[in-house]
Amino acid sequence: MGVSSCSVALVVVMMAIAADGVVAGVTGALPTQVLRERIVLDQKGRYVMLWTPQENDIIIEVQVATAGYVGLGFSPKGGMKGADIVMGWVDDSGRVMLHDQYSDGYTVPKVDESQDVELLGGYQNDTHTVLRFSRPWVTCDHNDIRLSGDTVRLVWFFANEDPTDDMTMKDHDQQGERSILLKEPTFVAPTLDDHTKAWELLAPNVTLPHDLDTLYWCKLFKIPPIKSKNQFIGYTPVIQEGNEQYVHHMVLFECKLPKSSLHYEKWLGVEGLQCYSSSMPRSWNHCKTPIMAWAVGSAGEMFPEHVGFPMGEEYDGATYYRMEVHYDNKDLKQGIVDASGLRMFYTDILRPHDAATVGFGHLVSPLHIIPPGQRNWFTVGFCSGECTQQLLPPDGIHVFQGLLHSHLLGRAISLRQIRNGRELPPLLVDKSYDFNYQQGRILRDEMTILPGDSFITECDYDSGDRPNPTFGGLGTYEEMCVVYMSFYPRVNVTMCGSIPQPKNIYKSLGIEEMEEKQHYDAKHM
Repeated sequence: MGVSSCSVALVVVMMAIAADGVVAGVTGALPTQVLRERIVLDQKGRYVMLWTPQENDIIIEVQVATAGYVGLGFSPKGGMKGADIVMGWVDDSGRVMLHDQYSDGYTVPKVDESQDVELLGGYQNDTHTVLRFSRPWVTCDHNDIRLSGDTVRLVWFFANEDPTDDMTMKDHDQQGERSILLKEPTFVAPTLDDHTKAWELLAPNVTLPHDLDTLYWCKLFKIPPIKSKNQFIGYTPVIQEGNEQYVHHMVLFECKLPKSSLHYEKWLGVEGLQCYSSSMPRSWNHCKTPIMAWAVGSAGEMFPEHVGFPMGEEYDGATYYRMEVHYDNKDLKQGIVDASGLRMFYTDILRPHDAATVGFGHLVSPLHIIPPGQRNWFTVGFCSGECTQQLLPPDGIHVFQGLLHSHLLGRAISLRQIRNGRELPPLLVDKSYDFNYQQGRILRDEMTILPGDSFITECDYDSGDRPNPTFGGLGTYEEMCVVYMSFYPRVNVTMCGSIPQPKNIYKSLGIEEMEEKQHYDAKHM
């Protein structure tokens, strides 16, 4: 007999530890259990969350530097309104208290009639309150947030004192928000040694213009000297302290031209240029194959142990790379100077497969139009089977990682795969996309793409608060709709997408006919 996905969990609102068990000030009260993932939610290291995703539920432990109450919530759009909250504390007698609550505004969260969390234990010592509990992914309680592999917006808070009772408590002393993927592994940096090394690519003290809210800055780099084939195996961002709000994303592109040293060596001494401007050398436009893309909120990524991106032209990789940094200075502040960048990890212990990256979706263009005042507006990018038939090897390629990308209006992104007229199960979907948290997803079941497969990239936008149309482009207030996928074996393909024909756009605006008018310049006749 199958198990319903909406099974109901009945849990006691208050759980007291046995009399001979935990008392305040005693440590080690929780049963030993290694939790798979760990993240620090605040910048001072006072609020640590650990968790292990399981098939039907998730086990969570919070370790917070306080002797008061602790809260962790799941929010539909960020903030406390509508949040599904777990709150607990350890009272003076050593009893561990845990409540499933919900918030309908800015008042004290209410205790939920359906208690869908299970207390697994907890304790308090001289410095910390520690709580461990489990919670089903799906509870079927209308006050609860459905948890899944989509982006989850966490809200956290804590106070220095325990509540007087369930509904009488002082305001929390510290609070914050953080988006996260609960089913994805968190970043763990490799151990550096004679075989595994780090290469830092840093922006050269870029001064952000105070009259431009979005800046794309590009700089060329050359790989470190290598005596044999090496592969990139992961990366982490290096963000200059205090500039976290300005550095939005970074992309590293391979530069591929015959005799590349003739084209790129001379530019290594240049501190950088504004990307895609008239001052950017034409040869830089041939640096167009991304091998990684980092965006705000991501701690970095390590690739699976069977894949790596080759380094050096002689090994089918690239010798020169273009790093693109996207800066946001929405308040047009003056005097912001940045030296952020990337730390790339590479090794000479070779992995079986060389990897590459391809993008599927809507081509970046002003013809990508989102009308104002729309709460649900869909954009679709199409990659035809005819294209994959021509571009892919007979045995196809295997996708091991995906990054879903749009800008501020994006609310949901999905990639649909069609083979022989039938849609395959989706592997890259986020129904709760957050522009401020973009993390690559390592696929536990790799996606196989065969020649002839078609793809539909769908982006759901909310332009309800914008008075004017939004157009496609690279700027933060413009839009994109792309899914970047890393794959093996390595083949020379970078993008498969679509763009609407201008005549179809004109038709949607009620323009039935157009007359093309040619202009002649007498000086050039």
